[in-house]
Amino acid sequence: MTKIRIIAGVALVAAAVLTTGAVAFQAPGASRQATSFKRAQASTWGEVFARPGPIQVETLDTGVVHFPKELLLNGDHPAMDGFEDDGSPLRVFAHLVRHEERGDVLVDSGLDDVYATEPLGHMRGVGRLVMGWLGLSFSQRPGQGVHAQLRKANAEVSAIYFTHLHSDHATALPTFEHSLPLYTGATELDDLGHRLNHGLVDDARVLRELDFSNAATLEPLGPAIDLYQDGSFWAISTPGHTVGHVSYLVNGPGGPVLLTGDACHMRWGFENGVAPSGATSETTAQAQVTLDRIRAFSERYPEVEIVLGHQRMERHD
Repeated sequence: MTKIRIIAGVALVAAAVLTTGAVAFQAPGASRQATSFKRAQASTWGEVFARPGPIQVETLDTGVVHFPKELLLNGDHPAMDGFEDDGSPLRVFAHLVRHEERGDVLVDSGLDDVYATEPLGHMRGVGRLVMGWLGLSFSQRPGQGVHAQLRKANAEVSAIYFTHLHSDHATALPTFEHSLPLYTGATELDDLGHRLNHGLVDDARVLRELDFSNAATLEPLGPAIDLYQDGSFWAISTPGHTVGHVSYLVNGPGGPVLLTGDACHMRWGFENGVAPSGATSETTAQAQVTLDRIRAFSERYPEVEIVLGHQRMERHD
């Protein structure tokens, strides 16, 4: 574990240097558009779940991301002394959300088919060098790419809602039309992970930043936006892993599904209460608060299916 901790320390030092501006970075060029929604009337998730909407979600498994799992977790958490990698894969998900009236959207973009032959795909520049050095790569079976799966589902995607803009969640974005509406949490363009992969959201894009300032607070999760105004599709502020991280809840007749994104990457972290690492000690602490809220939510509402950022809760890898 010593080698991994050394790598993690170097990565954190690099993050601190880059975020403080000691190394020049090309700033993301996409424009920002604040996007607000009418405040939801529900006061509890129980009220929301009592009225499911005409919506469903299918999680598309678009490939595997290879990365030292310990680097994804808060290495200072006491439970990390017992961490052992069980060898289970970390999937790269895109979630196809289908509403009878609003049509099809994605939560995160998944991998396109370039990753069947190119382990670092669309990554370039400093990000490609840094992530390659840290051991990140992707793999994929032929025909597993997101576009092949969307064609098979006869889906016409009208928007992408991002949990955050790290490469394993936004990496297929360059293969989607520039006119496609994109939604994300505020400040995601400033996140170090996105800056390392500048180009995924290029100058021609417009990011609609979700404004949680007037959002209803639904405990124990926190600020939540009723995106479609019918209780079917929710954006939830879950900061920490990135400052503007967002999770999504799909409330359909098949039962509610919470898509955590990297508010929790994997089962071990969820089961042992260990949050993902953030870019700084402050954001890692915020990530722990967010994970504690998600675990409390799952305990209070056990009927909700939890889909983690890179694994499902049930073991069927």
